Amino acid sequence: MLVVDDDKSIVRMVSEFMKLYGLEAVTAYSGETAINKLDNSISLILLDINMNELSGIELCKIFRERTNVPIVFLTANSSQYDMVLGLGIGADDYITKPFDPVELIARVKAHIRRYNQYRNISSNHDSEVIEFDKIKIFKDSHKVLKGDSEINLTVTEYNLLIYFVQNHGKVLTRRQILNNVWKSDMYDENTVTTYTKRLRKKIEDDVKNPKFIKSVRAIGYIFDGQAKNNLMDK
Repeated sequence: MLVVDDDKSIVRMVSEFMKLYGLEAVTAYSGETAINKLDNSISLILLDINMNELSGIELCKIFRERTNVPIVFLTANSSQYDMVLGLGIGADDYITKPFDPVELIARVKAHIRRYNQYRNISSNHDSEVIEFDKIKIFKDSHKVLKGDSEINLTVTEYNLLIYFVQNHGKVLTRRQILNNVWKSDMYDENTVTTYTKRLRKKIEDDVKNPKFIKSVRAIGYIFDGQAKNNLMDK
């Protein structure tokens, strides 16, 4: 994993925590250094929002153009992360400073585990393609197209979309979605609301009148699209 913060004491502290739990941390004290250190060995980026030369927000945008690994922000407060989510720049989670080391490790491990599952799921012989309306999901490559344009989804957004599609026509509570997509009790149901809004912005033509992911008042959501599965020979 890559730890990015211009506060060297925090980087050292986080790195020591990671070592205690068998996680190797690559460290960077600036955005430019972090960009140079990003390679295929990195499975998660832990990124401070408030950095002097290149902000965490700008750095996240650059990272998202180059990788789909989970990005977890270190933030001064939770409202700051709400702003980041509103920008839709592709972060997967946040940890508020000062943070509980045990919670930090648990969240990091959960994201790395989900990312590895996401990366390793592949059919040996056939490629499954899921289609609904103008959307195509290529499951072996985790590629999503809307018409001829590729939709850039984070790991969490992709897993959320797959869960909706696989349960089309069913009313899903936020708790059900949380348990099956995040698979953790560290998050509240507002997390589902936030990520569903972000996913809608990427797949719906009109987010105010969604065609696929519809809200069910006081309960949760229903995916109102009939998905079609095809197998393509490799």
